[in-house]
Amino acid sequence: MMRAMRLATLLGPDLEDALKTDPDALHDALEEFHPEDVAEIVEELDLELTVELFNKLPDEFAADVLTCLTSERQTEILERLSRRSAADILSEMDPDDLVDVVQELREEDAKLADDLLAHIEEAAPEVAEDVRELSAYPEDVAGGLMTTDYVALTPETKVWRAIEEVRRLALDVGVETINYVYVVFKGKLVGVVSMRDLILSESSQELGDVMTENVVTVRVTDDQELVARTIAKYDFTALPVLDEQGNLRGLVTVDDVVDVVIEEATEDAHKMGAVQALEEGYFETNLAQMFRSRVLWLSLLFVGGFLTATVMERFSDQLARAMTLAVFVPLIISSGGNSGSQSASLIIRALAVGDVVPSDWLRVFGREVLVSLALGLVLGVLGFGRAFFAGGPDDDPVLLGVAVSLSTVGVVMTGSLLGSLLPLGIQRVGLDPAVSSTPFIASLVDVVGLLIYLTIAGAVLGV
Repeated sequence: MMRAMRLATLLGPDLEDALKTDPDALHDALEEFHPEDVAEIVEELDLELTVELFNKLPDEFAADVLTCLTSERQTEILERLSRRSAADILSEMDPDDLVDVVQELREEDAKLADDLLAHIEEAAPEVAEDVRELSAYPEDVAGGLMTTDYVALTPETKVWRAIEEVRRLALDVGVETINYVYVVFKGKLVGVVSMRDLILSESSQELGDVMTENVVTVRVTDDQELVARTIAKYDFTALPVLDEQGNLRGLVTVDDVVDVVIEEATEDAHKMGAVQALEEGYFETNLAQMFRSRVLWLSLLFVGGFLTATVMERFSDQLARAMTLAVFVPLIISSGGNSGSQSASLIIRALAVGDVVPSDWLRVFGREVLVSLALGLVLGVLGFGRAFFAGGPDDDPVLLGVAVSLSTVGVVMTGSLLGSLLPLGIQRVGLDPAVSSTPFIASLVDVVGLLIYLTIAGAVLGV
């Protein structure tokens, strides 16, 4: 908190004076803070002042701050910087971050993106080559997440030489991660050596003697969710990415995976709320996009609600003869919707982390039958007690209680089974199970639950 307050004070009214009178002191002061903290303040600064600040900052630090900004702010800054200044800053970014910036910029201003790449090619052709290579992959696969900055050495390299090479690459080239040394032979990955093992090994040994040959890898075309699960499963800080021939193409680092996890969790949360996934934050999304993200699903769910009205119309005579039944309609259908939403949430999460696969449907069915039966019995007892004291003078309290309790058991079981099996079926056909969203399942269970309730009530009460 104290650091944030000091930074806010610095980047407040005194910033313009500091830029003009003592930019070196400003550099020193800013570099004490994490780029994320600086970016947080930069987002709120006047744009012209922000551009002046970026012109004064060292390219490397400016690149770190630029990486932390929203895509909209990045574009605004790059449009106002000179092409050479912008290219110099971008050249200092990690390759995977640079590709993200260029791709976002291309959507807004393709000419500017091409101009900046041309300037980057003049100053650092190897960086431009990395951008072209990484841009060839979709954003949501391993190839689109990876960085081409890594340490790769041959099996015959001596340990002492490997340590010297790691030090050189870290200082001169700025390799993004040096936690592992990857051992390659004719371009193919044959082993890996952690920095711990490298330091503890005899300096005269060769990497081929100390490396781990059983390397966990992913392919360039593997989905980002698979990459995230693999890193989480093995607790790695980086994961090598291979092409179809087994050649090492890059690394996916844990910081990129954190972004993937947040992105996927956000997307699933939106879908489970019957909202199309937003690409930007809540306040960064304009009102028209917010409307479009919600109107389709809301309209479909509203039209789906017509089925509930149709069922009510079908049983209108029955409800007119026993008005007490109508009192319990919200209670019955809400219990089914709630149980279905619970099951769907559990199964969708289990599918996301790999605990459950669609072929497990029979085991899921068996577990949900037992659990939902027990839940239904508990709610059924509560429902019986409520119905027993709710009937009118012409109602049999016992029969009304039996009708409500049996219906509750049936609706809870039906909701739980639909909520658990529907996501499995959706994933089986290759779609995202999150589309079986909570509102969708609740609407479906409303219709089925109402049918169950009125059918059972009619049979028990004879109406």
